[in-house]
Amino acid sequence: MARRFSEEAQSPAGEKARKSRRARGRALVIFYISAFLAVVVGAVLLCTFVFFRVGTVEITGGASYRQEDILSVCSIHEGDNLVLLDTRAREEALEYRFPYIENVEIRKHIPSTVEVVITEAETAFSIEREDGRYVYVSPAGKVLEIADSPAENSAVVHGCTPTNEKPSEQVAFENETAERLFSAITDEIQVHDLEGITDIDLRNQYDITMTYEGRIVFRFGNSNDLEYKTRFGIGMLVQMQEDGDLTEETRGEIDLTVAAEQNKGFFQETLDGGEGSTTDGFAGRETSSDASEDGGDGTESGGESSTADGE
Repeated sequence: MARRFSEEAQSPAGEKARKSRRARGRALVIFYISAFLAVVVGAVLLCTFVFFRVGTVEITGGASYRQEDILSVCSIHEGDNLVLLDTRAREEALEYRFPYIENVEIRKHIPSTVEVVITEAETAFSIEREDGRYVYVSPAGKVLEIADSPAENSAVVHGCTPTNEKPSEQVAFENETAERLFSAITDEIQVHDLEGITDIDLRNQYDITMTYEGRIVFRFGNSNDLEYKTRFGIGMLVQMQEDGDLTEETRGEIDLTVAAEQNKGFFQETLDGGEGSTTDGFAGRETSSDASEDGGDGTESGGESSTADGE
């Protein structure tokens, strides 16, 4: 009996029946998977085109401009599809249309809210033009406006004539040297988040200066290694403040003319009556070490690294 069953199982008819059952099983699995995917796709499409639509637009920041104008430019309307809303194009449109908007982020909140988060631009630099007027520029280099006098609490920049002064666009200069010198100093100011710079003078490329709070002059000398010398000088300023050697009344000069070659700076305080006292090495070990990491050997163009005096 068992032998007969085995023979039937191995017969062509039995093999065909087994294949048929397996085929029906695979078909059922495919059917269930397809049905599940169809339900998921249908739900996504339903949410995309029916349920998730703009109901509320909230604006955060941007006090310099009317909300009606902001809404008009970003063109977000009640009933717009929330999922398919192109946020990047609208962000760029707002940043270009309104000079004093530095950055825009449009956020979607399911099911029906759009949040427009605006970061306003501030005038970090007032660049002097040849006609005596000033181009206001944000920390990111965005042109804000042209005015007859410097902006309050901004650094007045001399000696680099702007060629692109169109509001909302990036400032550009008449030659690469001017742009390089401007960037070398201003980039370091931004990186170190240094406030209080009142003047940057690039008119003489052999005697470049920067002034802090109208009372501390950074004297860089020529334009070589300007970025490094700026970084070194800022480190000196911070170290002197931390050590208590620089008060709110202190006036004087930080000589950085040999900072790149000797890893050393000198501070000369201007005393009452015009007398001065000189102190060297206030750059400190930490400032010298940080600069060395960027330049490899203590400078950006090959100056030797050594520990600053005054340790």
